[in-house]
Amino acid sequence: MLITREMDYTLRILRALHRGGQLSAAAVAQQEHMQKAITLKILNRLLSAGIVESRRGVSGGYFLKRRCEAMTLYDVFQIMGDPPLINRCQREGYRCENFQTGGCGVCNELNRIQSALNQELQRTPLSDIFQ
Repeated sequence: MLITREMDYTLRILRALHRGGQLSAAAVAQQEHMQKAITLKILNRLLSAGIVESRRGVSGGYFLKRRCEAMTLYDVFQIMGDPPLINRCQREGYRCENFQTGGCGVCNELNRIQSALNQELQRTPLSDIFQ
C-alpha cells in the first residue's frame, strides 16, 4: 500500500477543515502548504462525494458536511477511489496466474494481512488523529 500524494493532500485538507471550520480554498492551501490548484481539485472531489459543502460569497468557503468523528482512514481511501490494497491479488475478481483454481499460498497470506490492515484503518476516527 502506498499513501499517494493525493491521499496525503486529502487528509491535510480534511484536517484543516476539521480544525478551522469554514475556510476558503486559498486559506486551506496556505495553512497546509499546498498549491491552490491541487487544493481546489481535491475539494471538488470531496464536494462531489458529499464530504464537504461550499458557500459562495464574501463569507463563503468550504466546510465539512460529514464529521471527522464519523470517518476513518479507510473511508477516505474509499472516497478517493483508491482502495488500500497491499497487492493486486486483493482486487475483487483477481485470478492468480499461477493458481487458476485458487489456493495460492502467497495470495492467501496477503489476504490475511489485508484483512488486518482494513481493520486497523477502520479502528480510529479521523478526529482522533487530527488533534
